[in-house]
Amino acid sequence: MASTFGSRLRRFREAKKLTLQQVADAVGCTKAYIWELEMKEGQRPSAERVQALAKVLGVTMEDIMGEPLPAAPEASPEDVAFFRAYAGMREDEKARVRQALKLIFPDKDLPEPKG
Repeated sequence: MASTFGSRLRRFREAKKLTLQQVADAVGCTKAYIWELEMKEGQRPSAERVQALAKVLGVTMEDIMGEPLPAAPEASPEDVAFFRAYAGMREDEKARVRQALKLIFPDKDLPEPKG
């Protein structure tokens, strides 16, 4: 069964250990509005609101909307699976992966590890 926008929003919020109020404060809305997004089916927040929610939760708009990640035409199924796994990692885990890749491939133009 496919997950709903609200269930994904709640799952991402709880994974970040944020309260309804903390998310509401961060995106500039009410706690009740976030609760409605999570609990009532058919909610249709604006693109700006979805973008703000995604930023606060550390996910992409595609993640929160439940849309598949776009794959470059040359991406193999293994590459797509790797990226999906990476996208689902915590920020500290992503930083370790970036740091390891930078050590393994010092001549590649890779993003600098955070932290």
